[in-house]
Amino acid sequence: MATLITSENVKISMYMNEGLQSAIQNTFQTLNHAIELGLTKWIVMYSGGKDSTALLINVLNYYENYLCNLKELHVIYADTQVEIPVLHSYANNFLNFLKHRFPEIGIHVLKPPLHDDFWVNIIGKGYPPPHQRFRWCTERMKIRPARNLIKKIARNNDTAVLTGVRFRESDTRDRQLLLSCSRGGECGQGVWFNESKSLGVTYLAPIISWRECLVWDYLNLYAPSLGYPTENLESIYNGRETRFGCWTCTVVRQDKAMERITSTDDGLKWFPLLDFRNWLAEIGRDPNRRQRRTNGVLGRLTLETRMEIYERLKRIEKEMGMQILDFEREDLIFKFWEDPKYQRYL
Repeated sequence: MATLITSENVKISMYMNEGLQSAIQNTFQTLNHAIELGLTKWIVMYSGGKDSTALLINVLNYYENYLCNLKELHVIYADTQVEIPVLHSYANNFLNFLKHRFPEIGIHVLKPPLHDDFWVNIIGKGYPPPHQRFRWCTERMKIRPARNLIKKIARNNDTAVLTGVRFRESDTRDRQLLLSCSRGGECGQGVWFNESKSLGVTYLAPIISWRECLVWDYLNLYAPSLGYPTENLESIYNGRETRFGCWTCTVVRQDKAMERITSTDDGLKWFPLLDFRNWLAEIGRDPNRRQRRTNGVLGRLTLETRMEIYERLKRIEKEMGMQILDFEREDLIFKFWEDPKYQRYL
């Protein structure tokens, strides 16, 4: 039997205002309801951003303080290998903190298989940079690795996948939240309780009604009072309206996150990555950089363009003193260059 959550047994802090107290209470009631439905294995999707961090700490706070019949608790972080460096570093440090505080919890850092790697696909196979009509990256780099692990964990329809999606993040996100999640979605975008028959799990969004100001109050004030290192996350964002993703993202027209980061003295060192991303986006819009199929439709990037991307990326590695392409990636890229299949149309 799950414990009844009331305003009296939600831990009160000097940093908690009435709105935040009510939000936490509602989230705990939602988690309670999951237990009552027999969802006793929880998988929390974590990205390192503000919403997933607030969700994860809420879940851990509930886990620590309330008696329930929770059998397993897992955290999944999809490391695409092209995450914005400052957020990638924060996420890894936070996960290491959790490993020491909660050694019994399953913490999984998932990376895409080498053949689905971002650079292998672009430089090796000649995939064009992702855009709205061909957003091939998310499925390969995030959804598939997470889905494969979820299938291994989920048994007997007793598993809930918890996500940090919220209403009022954007009009587009609100529309997505009103649709059913038929294929598991990116991190399981769906509202409240939403079943995925293909995975045998129920998707749950426990902080879906939280306002952004409450998320920041929680991370800046309340979570640190519980011992979590979140008080510096807002400074990483360099503005509350920043939306994070991959530093290579060419789906958006303007990378506001990297622009904000590189506008600071500490973040200026990352400008070569932003400059490269902008150049890569231009390549994606240039039909002369693409092969053409027999029907005239654009196909793969030309081999010459892929070689140019490779050479420029290697110069950035040398300039910044960071490794982007390791030996395994380079070896596979060179093999694709020699394969006639990947010199033809996409």
